[in-house]
Amino acid sequence: MGIDQMGAPFFIDVFMAPIRESSVTQVAIMAVFLLMALDIVFGVINALMQRDFSSERMREGIGHKCASLGFMIVGVIIDGTIIGGVDLGFSAPVLTTICVYLCIMEIGSLLEIFANMNPDLGNSPVFKLLRETKHNK
Repeated sequence: MGIDQMGAPFFIDVFMAPIRESSVTQVAIMAVFLLMALDIVFGVINALMQRDFSSERMREGIGHKCASLGFMIVGVIIDGTIIGGVDLGFSAPVLTTICVYLCIMEIGSLLEIFANMNPDLGNSPVFKLLRETKHNK
């Protein structure tokens, strides 16, 4: 088994290469983490404002975040497998695509929280446009 310059086994380096070599992927991963953190913080603030804080809902939300992180790990594995030479039938940067999808989900969740926290925002033309777009899918 080969060891790279940094002392990591070859197979680990293959899986980390798509992240290490792509600043776009690095930014996408960081965006997901930042948006998740904001979603948690504002979700808790909103629950406290609405006097609707529930440890059960918090556990459910944390479970959803863990599933999203698992989804990202699957993307790391798929990208590493493709870079490692296994033909899976596609060559797109899977991890980056997953991160973009998760960012969109987190932004949607934050918009819902903001609309709930401030009804004036929720009734604004921008939010109405977003709601119409969501319902016309």
